[in-house]
Order: sequence, then structure tokens, then C-alpha cells
Amino acid sequence: MEHVHDHAGMDHGSMDHGSMDHGSMDHGSVDHGMCGHDGHSHAMAFHSSVCQEILFSGWLTTNALELFGSAVAIFFAGVLYEGLKYFREALHARASTVTGDSRVNITKSECGNNGPCSGPAVVKYTMMSSGHVIQTFLHFIQSTTSYILMLVFMTYNVWLCLALVLGLAVGYFFFGWRKNNVVDVNEHCQ
Repeated sequence: MEHVHDHAGMDHGSMDHGSMDHGSMDHGSVDHGMCGHDGHSHAMAFHSSVCQEILFSGWLTTNALELFGSAVAIFFAGVLYEGLKYFREALHARASTVTGDSRVNITKSECGNNGPCSGPAVVKYTMMSSGHVIQTFLHFIQSTTSYILMLVFMTYNVWLCLALVLGLAVGYFFFGWRKNNVVDVNEHCQ
């Protein structure tokens, strides 16, 4: 025998809800496990937690596997950043030896006195030369990437910081030996 109860006519306004535990109720928030991401906290000291918000509110790690995957991505970003720095220098060096752009002036370095110098050739782009436009675009990419990587480091997560500096070191190992100068005047975060 089936019992049907009609609750539409019941008065729920007089029910006492004061003793109910509302702390465990889901009020529409996304469950992030034990991390408790509320978007309002940021570590100001180095830590090794697997719970981390990285750059965007949607890039959250809640376990070791997610943190490891993020660290691998950050590692490769560091390697690619070093590659970009080398590519910009190689492009500039190539323009000093062979150029098809008639708006690029290649001159010998100046010594400060009136005599001729035997220094290396220096590329002097004009403002609207294609080489300068390309270098400007690459400078934009490099400076943006530099500041993004700085913000990753500012999460103060030891694992992400380690992944970043290891990526930069491996990138320098692969690309740095080919550079003409050790000091990078285009580096933004030194």
C-alpha cells in the first residue's frame, strides 16, 4: 500500500532552523577539496602546498598531479623564454651580416675620435624598417612573457619557483652558449 503525503498545505515558517549545521551545506560554491580556494588569499612566504592558484582563477591545483603538470608547463615556458631571447639576438646578428631591407643602415662602431674604427658592424634600423617592426613585436612578446613568469614566481610556491628557474637554466644551457654577449640588455626582470 502506497502512502501519498501532500506537503503543500504545511506551514514551514514556524520550523526552527537555528540548531541546523549550515556549515556543511553547499551554497553553490565549487568544491576544491581540502584546498579551500576562496580567491582572497595569497601566500606571502615560500610554501610547498599542492593547493595553488596560478595566474588565473581557473588555473587551480588541488593535488600533486595537477601541481606537477603545472610545474612541467612552467618549466617549458622558462626554456622557451630563453629560446626567444636567443632568437631575438640571432635575428639582430643576422641583419648585421645580410640584409635585404634597404631601410637598415649597417655602420662600423664609432670610437669617439675622428679616425676610422675597425670594430664590429652595428645594425641601426630605421623606425619603419621591417627589421625594427619585427624586433618591436618580439620585444613585446619577451617583455610580456617576462612579467608573466615573474608573477608565477610570486606565487611563492617552492615547486613552481623551482620549475621556473630550472626551465630558465636548461633554456640557457641549450641557447646561451650561442649568444654573442653575456649581459642581456633586453632582460626585464634582472
